[in-house]
Amino acid sequence: MKIMSAGAKLAFDYIIVGGGSSGCVMASRLSAAGEHVLLVEAGPDTPPDAIPEDILDGDPTRAYFNPDYQWPALQARVIRDGRRATHYEQARVVGGGSSINAQVANRGGPDDYNEWAANGATGWGWDEVLPYFRRLETDLDFDGEFHGKDGPLPIKRVLRSNWSGFITAVSEAYEAAGICFRPDFNGEFGDGYSVVPLTNRDGRRVSTAMAYLDKSARSRPTLKVLPNTTVVRLIFSRNSVTGVELENSSGRQIFHSSNVVLCSGSLHTPAVLMRSGVGPADHLTSLGIPLVAHVPGVGRGLQEHPGIAISGYLEPNDRMLSNLSGHIQMHARYSSGQGDCPSTDMAISAVAKSAWHPLGKRLGSLFLWVNRSYSTGAVTLRHRSHKFEPEVDFNWLSDERDLARLKAGFHFLGRLWSHPSLSTVALDPFPSAWNWRAKKISKINRINYGLTYVLAKLMDSSPNSRRSLIKHVITNGQTFSDLLANEARLDRFVRENVTGNWHPTSSCRMGSSVDLMAVTDPSGRVRGVSGVRIADASVMPHCPRANTNIPTVMVAEKMADTILKERHRG
Repeated sequence: MKIMSAGAKLAFDYIIVGGGSSGCVMASRLSAAGEHVLLVEAGPDTPPDAIPEDILDGDPTRAYFNPDYQWPALQARVIRDGRRATHYEQARVVGGGSSINAQVANRGGPDDYNEWAANGATGWGWDEVLPYFRRLETDLDFDGEFHGKDGPLPIKRVLRSNWSGFITAVSEAYEAAGICFRPDFNGEFGDGYSVVPLTNRDGRRVSTAMAYLDKSARSRPTLKVLPNTTVVRLIFSRNSVTGVELENSSGRQIFHSSNVVLCSGSLHTPAVLMRSGVGPADHLTSLGIPLVAHVPGVGRGLQEHPGIAISGYLEPNDRMLSNLSGHIQMHARYSSGQGDCPSTDMAISAVAKSAWHPLGKRLGSLFLWVNRSYSTGAVTLRHRSHKFEPEVDFNWLSDERDLARLKAGFHFLGRLWSHPSLSTVALDPFPSAWNWRAKKISKINRINYGLTYVLAKLMDSSPNSRRSLIKHVITNGQTFSDLLANEARLDRFVRENVTGNWHPTSSCRMGSSVDLMAVTDPSGRVRGVSGVRIADASVMPHCPRANTNIPTVMVAEKMADTILKERHRG
């Protein structure tokens, strides 16, 4: 099927909804194979000759806080106790999260994927997914069975010699706690700490948009990229998809295809399906949406990695050098030893500078998170119109195992911070939170720069000024030592300040035909309808023990390969 000329029926072999990390992969692989592809993205494009400088920058804190690259009205509730919703930062730009994230390129462990397969995602065990992890990368540091050498995404690690004084001190505290150094975090999986692998070359970010939609890919007559365009709904004839209704500055248009691949992420993919009549029948009926297929699992099972953080003041010689990439210089994994939780179920990101502004450059942080979470939430619709963002409820800490491990992990951070190497480098530690005040001051503008410059100078002026600023401005009186000494206060702090890693998954999970809550089969086909697949993080049966960008790219690589093999057989 060919793309029709202007004024004729606008038809493609495949329409890919969402130009983020997975959508760029899918568009590249399918169009390279001769399929005529339309890639639709709600946000701006970043073509090879016009990539914004803040996206190119190896320091992600500028791009991440640029509202031009985010869904401005997306909010999320995190625990079901009446707590108000807060803005939840998700990318809206070609390349998606890979264009603004921390570039961390770890994979998770073999048991994650073997568990996927055991729970009905046949063909997604470790031995089946490893070739796709290899396919997506060119590892610039390591060879061997675990690493690819000719894939689109370069993987480069932070040099240990470039660690800041803070990060070096953290490593010494880890060693004293029995957490040993692993040179290769994407080699044998297990407890340990390591330099961070990044999707980065020569100190510059490499997003999936840069890697998969380069000049060569964009010159193909088989590929059309349509940015700044919102998907209104999928169009069905009975239960077979026939196209997509879109809206942009030119108004509404219908593009036709009998194959649609949803790559809109774990929050917007279920929303697109439900607006189109595919989802829980009672929910859709209550909103007046005509039912195409009753698929009760759409939007259910939402997961993320819940976490909390501790920060400390760094003297000039212990701060991160300004010319280095990234701000997460070290990553650690360890086992909680709790009950039925698997090994390596906890993680800590060591952040050499905590924000883009002058105050953030003076703060080192340890962000502790549950690497294998069991709490689940849901994505539902607030309104049938695409102009309304979905209702997102992460329901963190609903599983007691997650709450218990975060509290135990907080005490573990206390033991780390008490080690002489760390306590003499990261001064006046305090519980930090990604709350409304932190979000407000993290917006990039001159006012915030000026304000944080003044606060930073106050911190530098004297220990008394620093402690007063931390107590009265940053923490509202909560202290690290008080929380360590009082379990009730610690419980309240964790519940009130738990935050995520921007790793949403599993809201349209794949599974077997007997799993009534599975939304897709293992090849990504959506139940109850024909011609619709999902190829993003929403199909993951559970969130793997890793930052989720590289696993998401792997999912798209594997799904694209499946599609092309099926087309060839057909």
